[in-house]
Amino acid sequence: MLSHDEDRQLRAIEQWFEESDPVFTRMLRNAEPPKPTHQRLAARIAVDVTGGVLFTIGALTATAGLLVIGLLAITIGACLHVAARG
Repeated sequence: MLSHDEDRQLRAIEQWFEESDPVFTRMLRNAEPPKPTHQRLAARIAVDVTGGVLFTIGALTATAGLLVIGLLAITIGACLHVAARG
């Protein structure tokens, strides 16, 4: 939560934008967030698959480095999926 002074400053900035460029202000208020693309989904799935393959190869060959890198890739992929949900 903003302090009283920060809230006052934010309102002053909003008012300045409304007065100086009302078209831009209206555009920002009515803007919709970008829709997810298939490329982003494909990239998230690629990170998951790569992490899974590295982890599996590391487990089969008993290579600690591949295990760690695979685990990190799987974790990053999971974080990307959670972040994409909102």
